[in-house]
Amino acid sequence: MSKSVWPGCAGETAALVRTRDWSRSPLGPLDSWPDSLRILTDAVLRAPASMVLVWGDDRTLIYNDAYARIAADRHPQAFGGSVRDAWPEAWDFNREVFDACFAGEERVFRDAHFVLARNGLPCDTWFDLYYSPAVDENGQVRGVLSTVIDTTARVFAERERDRKEQHLQQANADLDALRIRLEDANRRLSADMDFLNTLFGQAPSFMAVLAGPDHVYELANESYLRLVQHRQVLGKPIRAALPELAGQGIYELLDRVYRDGEPFHGRNIDVQLDSADGVATERRILDFVYQPLKHGDGQTYAIFVEGVDVTDHALTEERLRVAQEAGEIGTFEWFPATGKLTVSDAYRRIWGFAPGAEITADLLVSHVHAGDRHLTGPDRMANDDNPIGYAEYRITRADSGETRWIARRGQSVRSTVAGERRYLGVAFDITERKRIEEDLLQAQAALHALNQSLERKVVQEEAGRFKAEDALRQAHKMEAVGQLASGVAHDFNNVLQIISSNLQLMELDGVGPQAAGRVASAVAAVERGSKLSSQLLAFARRQPLQPVVTHLGELIGGMESLLLRALGDRIAVEIRQSAGLWNVQVDRNQLENAILNMAINARDAMDGSGSLTIGLSNAPHDGTLDGDHVCLSITDSGCGMPPEILNKIFDPFYTTKAPGKGTGLGMSMVYGFVKQSGGEIKVRSTPGEGTAIAIFLPRAAGQVQAEDAVADSTIPGGVETILVVDDDHAVMATTTEMLAGLGYQVLRAGNGQEALAILGSGLNVDLLFTDISMPGAVDCASLVRQCRALSPRTAIMLASGQLPDASFDEELDLLPKPYNREQLARAVRTQLGAPAAIRPAHAPAPMAIEANGGHRILVVEDDPDTRELACELLAALGHAASGSASAEQALALLKEHEIDILFTDLNLPGLSGIELANRAMASQPALKVILASGDGHSSRIPLASGMAVLPKPYDLPQLELSIAHVATMPGGTLH
Repeated sequence: MSKSVWPGCAGETAALVRTRDWSRSPLGPLDSWPDSLRILTDAVLRAPASMVLVWGDDRTLIYNDAYARIAADRHPQAFGGSVRDAWPEAWDFNREVFDACFAGEERVFRDAHFVLARNGLPCDTWFDLYYSPAVDENGQVRGVLSTVIDTTARVFAERERDRKEQHLQQANADLDALRIRLEDANRRLSADMDFLNTLFGQAPSFMAVLAGPDHVYELANESYLRLVQHRQVLGKPIRAALPELAGQGIYELLDRVYRDGEPFHGRNIDVQLDSADGVATERRILDFVYQPLKHGDGQTYAIFVEGVDVTDHALTEERLRVAQEAGEIGTFEWFPATGKLTVSDAYRRIWGFAPGAEITADLLVSHVHAGDRHLTGPDRMANDDNPIGYAEYRITRADSGETRWIARRGQSVRSTVAGERRYLGVAFDITERKRIEEDLLQAQAALHALNQSLERKVVQEEAGRFKAEDALRQAHKMEAVGQLASGVAHDFNNVLQIISSNLQLMELDGVGPQAAGRVASAVAAVERGSKLSSQLLAFARRQPLQPVVTHLGELIGGMESLLLRALGDRIAVEIRQSAGLWNVQVDRNQLENAILNMAINARDAMDGSGSLTIGLSNAPHDGTLDGDHVCLSITDSGCGMPPEILNKIFDPFYTTKAPGKGTGLGMSMVYGFVKQSGGEIKVRSTPGEGTAIAIFLPRAAGQVQAEDAVADSTIPGGVETILVVDDDHAVMATTTEMLAGLGYQVLRAGNGQEALAILGSGLNVDLLFTDISMPGAVDCASLVRQCRALSPRTAIMLASGQLPDASFDEELDLLPKPYNREQLARAVRTQLGAPAAIRPAHAPAPMAIEANGGHRILVVEDDPDTRELACELLAALGHAASGSASAEQALALLKEHEIDILFTDLNLPGLSGIELANRAMASQPALKVILASGDGHSSRIPLASGMAVLPKPYDLPQLELSIAHVATMPGGTLH
């Protein structure tokens, strides 16, 4: 091809090559171009894809028609000019790429983001960029050949697809939430219907619903069916279901109520109903109501029947009336204000008054014997609250003048008139009884003796009452001291937890032999303090127990050798066990401690020589204890105790031993343990005759559970996320460090409100580990309840130095304080279910970096103290860390130094942390970024690969995990 017509291809940019005056350009006249440049130019111009050739030290720009469309407003001015002049805003990026290519390297960028002018406006654009060195005839790199593919449409399409997927996920989540609410509403409705059906079915009054003008049975409860002898009435008209009601007026009543829509109330209605076999009829007396049920238009559609079978009550009244008449018991009603009297016929006959005669109080008093008139109602009105209380007096009958004895008894009742006094009473003739009393005078001596016996019994009852009151006062005192001991133990356990956790962490960090001995001594002191705290909680009945079904004979048999060693050779031990001994449900370890404690007390009381008898027997229910029990008794031949010491045996910190020989919590612990186990403890002691202690434990059903296998010596860890909630900052710090050392991701909250904020933020929380004693508006019980609502899949575990109260779910597991690292690890893994990574006891936590070196890290933080501390932490992890106070200074340092990881605060003065990350990763695609955010995981940052968010405040394990996380990420840029 002749140079005069080169390039020979068509197109706008080819024409520009041919027509441009190149003599003033760094490339020189067109005829002087080397063959390598001409060949590469021809290839670029003919390429169907967008291509660019950058040639020479001045980075002259030659591109084809496809690239001209990408250049948009910059074409054709950019053609033949330098890259720096054409794209000044991307010069930092282009310079680094071209320098690398001129050095013989290749560069590839996927979805590189640029802001380019389109139609005079800046627009976000994305490109796939491929850069390769271009050599001349001598093999020297003289230029860069680049292929540019516009991926903007694809990026927007992917974003739109992601947005639609997120919208769909949100819609599905909303639908799931709606479904859950509907299911919950249906459950509540079903529960309400079940409740109403149960209420209807179990109502003591009989109820039924009769529908339509034919009164068809739609509903009938158990009481109604029992009334009609359980005949099949549902679905039948009443005339077919109960034909025996014909002629009794019931059908007519129902027809009238249905027709008129007015209710009917019946009292003492006699109804004849067939018996179950249909052979006979039975008389029933009923109180009932027929209540019409109406539509909104007032039209009756059914009748509700509700009533009570008063047959027994009515017959009782009838029998009482007959008995009064047959037994000549007269009744009267007296109104003192008017003197009016209303009396029964039997009353008239007792006094000898004619039927129909008017009776007044004055008339009655006039017939009372003069010596007995002080017993009558009118004479007692002024001085007696009940003037017609029981009295016996003589009267003169009005008809015959005969003297008779009558007894009168009555009481005040409410009148229908406000403020009016009204009395009801009865009177009966006791003349014959008075005559018999004369014959009983000979029995006065025996009666007197009986009275003396009764007086002695009263004295005994009074003594028993005083003893019960003393026991009640003692129980109140023990309860008050127990509450105090519980609070002290809880706070003490928190202190022990802090000390124990820090000692364990010191052991993990490694200490010298001398320091190791001191740490071991401190750990032993913590264990002694924990034992003392456990004794306090035992007395307060707040220690966590693990009761299992136990055979006391087997438990004592397993302790026999231990008891023999503890008591010594000079004490004879005898174990007596009754045949067929029942099982109990008890915490075996605590019971063994209690038995050993009592045995040692007995040894001291016997001065090391004597006999100790342990008895096991069944104690069936006899009225003194609630239900069946098993009795464990310990009897010694020691010195015994006087009453003043026996009364204080269970008082905490009370001891008869020399100073330094005991805490005084031993028997207090036994007392609290027995009470917490649902049992009773009784002590009997006489000075010089020894002491007998009897423990009664409730009988338990079920089989005896085998002893748990010995745990292995490995400590389980994991990678799940745990939210630790504790208002004690020291406990929080040590617990968090131990969990992080086990590999877990740890979130922290100082109170219930902070914990709920984290649970409601959408973060995945696998386990909520919270202290029971939680101050503030959200206590522990509320936190547990709301956690189940906000995050049903989150497991829950409690930690405390005492038992939770009855408001807590019994299924929640409790980790007692103080706990060590192994106990914490095993409790957490139990809650999280499937086992995770296991490493031997005392193994150090996994490191985030390899042993052959760390990373080069630039810390960007405007607060100097925070920046210095971050650099110290990174140095402690083995990394090379340097600091920068601003994003602008950091960008300058990135140009001058090789950095592996950019560790920047999200909120910086000037450029923000996200803007800094954007620019840094654009200039150094292989750079990794960690954003430290004071907003925690609530920050919503669209991040590309190579970036991670670390919530503040962070600790050393969390920092280490974040570095390890970004170190394994592929390279990328911010979207």
